Amino acid sequence: MYRYPLIIIYFIFWSNIAFTQKLDSNNVTLVDVGDVWKRIKDKNYKIDTSKTAVGVPLFTVLPGFGYSQLTGFTVLVDGNISFYTHPKTNISVIKVTPEYTQKRQFTPILTTSIWSKNNKYNFVSDWRFYKYHVKDFGLGGLTQETVFNQYNYHFIRFHQVLSRAVTPDFLIGVGYNFDKHFKVKRIDNQLITNAVEYGVSHSAVSSGLVLNALFDSRRNENSPVAGGWYSNISFTRNMKILSSSTNYNSIYSDFRHYLSFPKNSKSILAFWNINWLTFGGKVPYFDLPSTLWDTYDNAGRTFIQGRFRGKNMLYYEAEYRFPILKNELLGGALFINSQTFAEPVSNQFSKILHGYGVSLRTKVNKKSNVFFVISYGAGSGGAKGFFFNLGEVF
Repeated sequence: MYRYPLIIIYFIFWSNIAFTQKLDSNNVTLVDVGDVWKRIKDKNYKIDTSKTAVGVPLFTVLPGFGYSQLTGFTVLVDGNISFYTHPKTNISVIKVTPEYTQKRQFTPILTTSIWSKNNKYNFVSDWRFYKYHVKDFGLGGLTQETVFNQYNYHFIRFHQVLSRAVTPDFLIGVGYNFDKHFKVKRIDNQLITNAVEYGVSHSAVSSGLVLNALFDSRRNENSPVAGGWYSNISFTRNMKILSSSTNYNSIYSDFRHYLSFPKNSKSILAFWNINWLTFGGKVPYFDLPSTLWDTYDNAGRTFIQGRFRGKNMLYYEAEYRFPILKNELLGGALFINSQTFAEPVSNQFSKILHGYGVSLRTKVNKKSNVFFVISYGAGSGGAKGFFFNLGEVF
């Protein structure tokens, strides 16, 4: 997905690098895009160095526009609302991303991770509605970029998990997942892929109960610091008795770790692993593990969404994040990722598909520590493209 923020963001940033460097000549004071903008309007503006108050929402909103082959031109708003419910509690984050495209696609998304006092409870949501258009290349990692079918569909997601602390940073929980694809329509006469053999139905539902285990010591998911760990394992039992189209199971595990490199520096070496496995029944086609279909649509940047799909998926990524300016207004990153999918007949994992690239990171809210990240990547099969995030990729 190619997404471009409004040109004013770039103007604010590039026209004031010299100014922000002067601010840091004697001591390091954290600066974000908002400080730069206020200084443009008022030369006597003093940088706000106060600490974040408990219960005070920190808003970060970036309007923008973009373009991709799947959507045409798009208009979107990326929103992040962060707040603390207690001084010794992880930051709570609400993300809202409505988007409307040239092809009349509408994709409002709401995700939350809300922590109660002392991290006793964690409430996680993933709600979304898609009126969408996709290219589907079939199953496995050996599919060809030139062989695909195109579909229009509507999609509703309602995922909820409530977890309770057992020990500090470790929680167990229960939840409910509902995914429904409907009004699925193939809209072209391209070459047949193995998706047709698997079966793509006009309407399909995955509905199941969730058991969840979570360990999270990151403190701030917007920008995890060195030493942080995140481990989340979810088991979902989808059942016809809950209106699921089929009975089947899935296990989704997500592991992340962050190290200071060099030691005691502000540069972070981050590691990410996803294992997404299905078994015990036939999964509705568009609910199969797929590229860029994780919770935050980030696993597999370099490739277009849905480029690879299969019954099982393994994913790995490493990223090196470093400051360019001492005041952290500007930073950079290097990343490399790999993914592999189960082949449709053998069910064995196929070749490893690689992606790699660079990122430019601009701090847009220093109190909630939110960065705007622009990434350019290239990968297997000639894949390449720009990717944008409000917040770290992982």
